[in-house]
Amino acid sequence: MPGLHQTQLYCLADRTYYETPARLRDADARYPLDSDPPPEGWRRIAGGLWTSLLPENGEPAGQGWKIHVSTVPEEAERTLADTAAVCRAHGVPFKFLRSERALLLMSGKYMARTGAGKFITLYPPDETVFLRVLDELTRALTGRRGPYILSDLRIGDAPVYVRYGAFVSRWCLDEHGERVLALRHPSGELVPDERGVVFRVPPWVTVPDALRPHLAARAAAADAGFPYVVSKALQFSNAGGIYLARHRETGHRVVLREARPHSGLDEAGDDAVTRLHREHRALTALAGLDCVPEVYGVRTVWEHHFLIEEHIEGTTLLEEIVGRFALLHTSGTDAELALYTDWVASVTERLTEALAAVHARGLRFGDLHPSNIIIRPDGRVALIDFEYATDLDDRDTPVAGAPGLQPPPGTAGAEADDYALWATWLYMLMPIMEMAGHDRAKALTLERWARRRYGLDAGAGPRRPAALRAAESAAGHEEETAALLDGPEPDWAGLRDRLVRGIHAGATPERTDRLFPGDPEVFSTGGSDVAHGAAGVLLALHRTGAPVPPAWTDWLADTARRRDPAAPGGLYGGLPGTAVVLSALGRREEGRELYERSAAAPPPASTDLLSGRAGIALAALRLARPDRAEDGPPDAKIDHDLLDAAARTAHDLDRLVRGASVPGLRAPASAGLLRGLSGAALLHLELHALTGDDQFLAAAGRALEAEAAHCVTMPDGTVQVKDGRRHYLYLDQGSGGFALVAGAYLARRADPGLAALLPGVVRGCSFEFVREPGLFTGRAGLVAAAGALSPDGCTAPGVLASVRNLSWHLVADEDRLLVPGAGLMRCSADLATGAAGLLLSLHFLSGGTEGARGVDRARDADGTRGSDGTRGSDGTRGSGGARGADKASGVPGPGKTRGAGRAPGAGEGGGGATALLELLTLG
Repeated sequence: MPGLHQTQLYCLADRTYYETPARLRDADARYPLDSDPPPEGWRRIAGGLWTSLLPENGEPAGQGWKIHVSTVPEEAERTLADTAAVCRAHGVPFKFLRSERALLLMSGKYMARTGAGKFITLYPPDETVFLRVLDELTRALTGRRGPYILSDLRIGDAPVYVRYGAFVSRWCLDEHGERVLALRHPSGELVPDERGVVFRVPPWVTVPDALRPHLAARAAAADAGFPYVVSKALQFSNAGGIYLARHRETGHRVVLREARPHSGLDEAGDDAVTRLHREHRALTALAGLDCVPEVYGVRTVWEHHFLIEEHIEGTTLLEEIVGRFALLHTSGTDAELALYTDWVASVTERLTEALAAVHARGLRFGDLHPSNIIIRPDGRVALIDFEYATDLDDRDTPVAGAPGLQPPPGTAGAEADDYALWATWLYMLMPIMEMAGHDRAKALTLERWARRRYGLDAGAGPRRPAALRAAESAAGHEEETAALLDGPEPDWAGLRDRLVRGIHAGATPERTDRLFPGDPEVFSTGGSDVAHGAAGVLLALHRTGAPVPPAWTDWLADTARRRDPAAPGGLYGGLPGTAVVLSALGRREEGRELYERSAAAPPPASTDLLSGRAGIALAALRLARPDRAEDGPPDAKIDHDLLDAAARTAHDLDRLVRGASVPGLRAPASAGLLRGLSGAALLHLELHALTGDDQFLAAAGRALEAEAAHCVTMPDGTVQVKDGRRHYLYLDQGSGGFALVAGAYLARRADPGLAALLPGVVRGCSFEFVREPGLFTGRAGLVAAAGALSPDGCTAPGVLASVRNLSWHLVADEDRLLVPGAGLMRCSADLATGAAGLLLSLHFLSGGTEGARGVDRARDADGTRGSDGTRGSDGTRGSGGARGADKASGVPGPGKTRGAGRAPGAGEGGGGATALLELLTLG
């Protein structure tokens, strides 16, 4: 999953969906070298935010000493022209950021430090040319400005830097089994090209003599006699770091706030140094206030500026919320909620007083959010991070803030702080305020829900800001969404109809990088995979009876064929899963061909279902079975080669579980359906169903026993997977996914120990508060698991209540519903995090699997399927079908269900678990 910096990068080009930065709207800010015809004898290649110029008669070398040039916006065009002239003179390929807007974004505070500052990259063909060009370029650019590139060695007084690294994309696996960019070792072996924030040289590379004086200068600058010793790094960003430190002589503890020149640009174009000195001025003006840290001064060490201020004992408000939040850490009684809301009121009162004291000094804070508030041990509050603190009447300095907590554009002075105070109060009650970033009216929905749930009267909390009046008058769509979820039973058909409309509206078949908007991971997997790509979305549409245009299936097949067969991936992130989906969509031959291409690559070391061997073997089983739409004996057309391959993998996984060392395999570190041994257990169960061999059933039990060892019973009675200091309930990693497989196993063999864990898992999966809505790590997966495992099935009160709380997350867009993805920053249509996963979950919960799949109850004791799984001559399911299609939209209606929307066999000996597992694992 992408980190914060990568997620921020994919939020730049679009306000609604995660989008590749290459689609940034910057045509009006392109540099002439990008838009003008390339120089004679040169060719131009576009790639993301970068434009490359290469001599027509040559290609870059594979690796070597590369040169980076940094710049500031006002000098960029001149620096680019001068650098390009040197490159043309020596025939050196180079690339550059294509526009001023791209430069500003890549220099921003939240960009990854490893690549920050790089404006131009040169690829000299050998060391001789490298040194010649380096000398000429340094002389040409001496005196120019630019941010320091942390991964490189600086050359002289120019913004010119060097490092040894790869010129072309070659890949290898690192020590964690992750695919990373590679260098070729003199032995011929590919090894990781380490790209950190410290200058390093591969051990086999000799540093040229011409670089040694610059190495010495770097070492001398690092020993500048700074009187403080850093004891702990608290935070890093492209702007600099925040450190806990002690004075060398007195031992006095302080906080050092570092600012790197020309780095960490904000939307106003201010760099970190500008903001640091603004903070120093504000803290000086606010000296003596109890809610403000004492400031001790500013020092410059080499080129970096440090603000030295008081270290305030305590924890951030965000940490306090995580540790106290009543909807997670209590049973939710009125008395428990009252204790929490009393604490919220106390913190809010102190924050109100603190902001009033700041305003009385003529300043606004400008960056109020839970991470910038310290709760002292005695309960007093302190504000930190005054980078945006400025005069109350200043309308030029932007307001900062966390996503969803910022006031509307144009809100200034004390009013901006008042808005952030109200949003922070609401965040303490409902810590998903990112939703207000999609639609400000969503904050009103959260406020209404919170007041009702916590029993707060209309006067509780800060005054609602005037800046919300526009949202109040345009909140009709929020009421329409709530209406779909209210009542004794949700409007299943209405929800599915709007979700499908949202998926269809987001489709971009004209693009080659992705068909549907998804998590940022979609851009690293080629756009065709199951978890984040087109395969998962098309499967969800197909399984729920929604329209799947043939052109979309063509797109999936064409895109999958372009994927590098040397890195095929696994069930959810690669070709094996895509092969299964193509087969399910009627392209069996193409699916089998894709699978065979993937099988030619070396198998992964991981054992799990997500990307490892259990998932690949399960894909083989899915393809080995005959088309379920055909009549005749179910094993008449089983592909025994694929079945045998899956069985061999299952035996290897069982040996690993039993403690044997299996070359090329490593056991997962945690538990869960996708990331633990639950996937291996599921594989064993499927093989048992196909073969009747009880050895596979016994192996499934051993794998589940190993998974159960990761589970702990929490003080609230829930059963969760423990991983270090964290605990998980999810399908991806967590007890929810493990319990589904355990439920399917218990339908075949009794195990009191496993059975005892399930009630605690069901209780956890029915949690009232879930931060994200997605299938793999959010409410969609948890509520489906609760419905599958609960004795009352999908009509259990906790299950229906959880579905109703989807109103927190669903974003209305005309007659469509959009779903925010991981991190809640942008919307996603994918299976793992977005609308497709929610669609599949609601399909199961509404009873859409009954008859339509003929699951479990149509499976005979020997693993065969009964007639409920057959397909009629018109392509529809047999008489057991429950689809009842809505002819107007092509979206399935709620269908026939047991009672009010009960999934097949839910709570009845594991039938619901088996049905849900089939949906989740491409069955």
